Amino acid sequence: MITARQGELLRFIKQYCLENQGTPPSYDEMKEALNLSSKSSVNALITSLEARGYIRRIPYFARAIEIIRMP
Repeated sequence: MITARQGELLRFIKQYCLENQGTPPSYDEMKEALNLSSKSSVNALITSLEARGYIRRIPYFARAIEIIRMP
């Protein structure tokens, strides 16, 4: 189970990737889209989604987020 905010972020990432030929959004773009106060808030959401198996981050690459599954 994920929170409403995590679900909102996951849907935003998916939509952004569809509109931008598979390129995930930057932390700044995610922060603005969700009206968050800081990039650390985005990082906390990304970390929790990764821990729950919804996304995967690829180390050493910028914007390297892959959606594994949707809720």
